[in-house]
Amino acid sequence: MNAEKSVDGKFRINKQPVMRCVYIDPTSDYIQLAHRNRLTFFREFGDETIAVQDKILSKAEHEWENYKKYIDEKTTDFSDAFRALKNNYELIIEEKKGITNSDLESSNKIDTLINEILLPLKYLIKQSAFQEEQECRMIYVTSLNAPEVKMVNKKFLFVEYEADVKESLDEVYIAPAARDYQMYLAWLLRDKDVKIELSNNPYRQT
Repeated sequence: MNAEKSVDGKFRINKQPVMRCVYIDPTSDYIQLAHRNRLTFFREFGDETIAVQDKILSKAEHEWENYKKYIDEKTTDFSDAFRALKNNYELIIEEKKGITNSDLESSNKIDTLINEILLPLKYLIKQSAFQEEQECRMIYVTSLNAPEVKMVNKKFLFVEYEADVKESLDEVYIAPAARDYQMYLAWLLRDKDVKIELSNNPYRQT
């Protein structure tokens, strides 16, 4: 079970892995995994230097190069796995054509299985036009009938998380369309030293 009842009687989901979104251009082979950009390393390390093989280098540049190499390797791994998945999917769909009319029940079971396998991936793959977001997500799939699913104001569905997320926050950026929730977030984080700012980045309004 992915959710457990705590001592206060609330159901909370267990810790989930944080996964990188993948930005894909449907008209080409372009694939990019969400990642930090070069600027963040300069903001983190400033003008610090590091000695590498008797050379004094910018620590920000050095850390960025190592990180970029890691991301490039992970991108290659994902690209290979994604191509294999696409090939297998196409083979299954082609084979399924032969049983659609003769065995509708088997065809429906195959569709159900494919959807269950691909469902988490659907929430991680995004169109390349949004790659500036560099987003990471936690995916939790469950039923609306699950005891951990809550609803507020007949509008917002959510699950409570086992880990104290507030302890891991430094800053929260709010999209312009969500500015009405700024005060609510400030109240939720009133006992934490977390900056809450309105983002200047352009966002969709939907």
